[in-house]
Amino acid sequence: MTGEQIRRRGLVQAAVGVALVAWVVVSSALADVGNPQVLLGAAVSGGLVCLCAVAGGVVATRITDEASAARLRHVFVVLEGAALSLLFPFYWFGLGLEPAGGSGYFLVGFVFVIVLAIPVVTALALVVLGSRAVHMIVVDAFGPIVPDSGAEAPAQRIRVLGTVLVTAGVALSAGVLAVAFTAPPLWLVLELPGLLVTLTPVLLGVLLVRVQDVYAARRRNVAAYLVLPGACGYAVAKAGSIGGASGMLVGGLIFGAVVLLVIALLVVREFTGMWDRPWQETRRVSR
Repeated sequence: MTGEQIRRRGLVQAAVGVALVAWVVVSSALADVGNPQVLLGAAVSGGLVCLCAVAGGVVATRITDEASAARLRHVFVVLEGAALSLLFPFYWFGLGLEPAGGSGYFLVGFVFVIVLAIPVVTALALVVLGSRAVHMIVVDAFGPIVPDSGAEAPAQRIRVLGTVLVTAGVALSAGVLAVAFTAPPLWLVLELPGLLVTLTPVLLGVLLVRVQDVYAARRRNVAAYLVLPGACGYAVAKAGSIGGASGMLVGGLIFGAVVLLVIALLVVREFTGMWDRPWQETRRVSR
């Protein structure tokens, strides 16, 4: 894809993103639910995802060639990370919606899917695909960021990333345990999934501190792909089970774990410089 094609695609993405933001704002303002503040939280987090698509489209219009794509590539990485991270609070609020008056949960589900989920998922797809397009332009023009799979310096930086993940993950897990043991006994069972989510950065960090090259880090980083949707799905049970300050605190700790995983996912991908699957290493190294 050429720079001119990226610019045209950016204009379309920005226009679609604005339409998605308007969709979320207008639809959520007209929706009738039993807890409008929760709807507002879902609409704000979902609207921010849509704004990431708008920002990505606007930045894409400034790309004229491979050099400008290389200079602006990190902007798309940041927007992609922000959109992926905001997916958790979106689900956290959206799946906690309650029916208003005599309306049933079917109507609430309709509001969540039609009013919020469709535009947010569309915006997230635009952000990820736009980032991928710019990334491939840079890789095709200048090659992988780390062309040597045995490079020791990049591997050392990845091991530092693993140390940070272990340290921060342990702190988040300790926070979840503290909340669990100060809450009613029933809540302890409900906190176990949250503990599993916050321990995932610890596990990923332990794997990364043992890597010898950047492609081994990519293979071990696959767990982040699996945990991100799992962490969002965890909000389904959480939103209907725990409320108040304790529930919001645990939600914040889980959100911190999700952010750590997003950062690890994007950083390791930048080191490997490629988007292909880990099991395609043979073809990648032969290039």
